[in-house]
Amino acid sequence: FANIAHGCNSVIATKLGLKLGDYVITEAGFGSDLGAEKFFDIKCRKANLKPDCVVLVATIKALKYNGGVSKEEMMKEDVEAVRRGLPNLNVHIENMLKFNSNLIVCLNKYDTDTQDEIDVVRQSVASYDIPFVISDSYSKGGIGSVVLAKEVCDMCEKENEFNFMYDDLISIEEKIKKLCHEVYHAGSVTYSELAKSK
Repeated sequence: FANIAHGCNSVIATKLGLKLGDYVITEAGFGSDLGAEKFFDIKCRKANLKPDCVVLVATIKALKYNGGVSKEEMMKEDVEAVRRGLPNLNVHIENMLKFNSNLIVCLNKYDTDTQDEIDVVRQSVASYDIPFVISDSYSKGGIGSVVLAKEVCDMCEKENEFNFMYDDLISIEEKIKKLCHEVYHAGSVTYSELAKSK
């Protein structure tokens, strides 16, 4: 992972990894919109890559934060806040399913997460009929991610429907409109006169 404008490592790094290993995991950070969309629509398109699997990582802390909990209250159990934060996760799931049918949701578990909070997330993800896996590497190290690793390996063996968000041959305006509607859920797109002229 390289913290650059589109949140993806280089094509050279990915292709080198593909020559050296059986599996290559790359982080296209900053969410399904800012990072993953650019990874798919720009990097994968230009480098002729077709990912076998997508792992969408979530945390109870982030869900609570999206549910309105302050950082000071984050460590306390709050099942309702997790529930209020789920629409954020759901949008990322729905975005990712538009690109790739082989999707796994991974909960990056922390010691402060409670079983009731985890169960709320598990039940929500189950409605999408996609795998939900807990990674406990925070407290257990590598052994805490074995279940996730096995699920990824199994998923990579399955056929998947990989799609770009837009066709390369449509106009820039049409590409932007498609992204704004499908990924960012915008109602409309307007351009300044300066933008139109450029």
